[in-house]
Amino acid sequence: MHRWPRISGALGSAAGFAAGILATLAASLAGATTGHEIGLFALAMAVAGVSAITTVIGALATCLQCWLLYAGFIVGRSGSLIIDEASAETAGLFTIIALAATGIAGGGTTVRARLSR
Repeated sequence: MHRWPRISGALGSAAGFAAGILATLAASLAGATTGHEIGLFALAMAVAGVSAITTVIGALATCLQCWLLYAGFIVGRSGSLIIDEASAETAGLFTIIALAATGIAGGGTTVRARLSR
């Protein structure tokens, strides 16, 4: 069975960090420091996008990095990490998104490989 290639956890982590920084910058320019939902959405999309092309390790590393960017630069504004109830819920949400995206993408490649036999 041939599966679509996935990037390794180390490369996924690097890609996740780059995507997280770009999402944080774009969200900040769009007003995320006053409307945290913008940053939440942008970073959730970064987590989902990178998690779909990497392994579980890369997806979880991306999740952690994006959560740190969210809690430190969107909510904390100046790089000071804010850990409160909303921040903890965001960490959980990013974890669910990362695991779901990598799981769905991994399952999709398996189904496609079986259909192409």
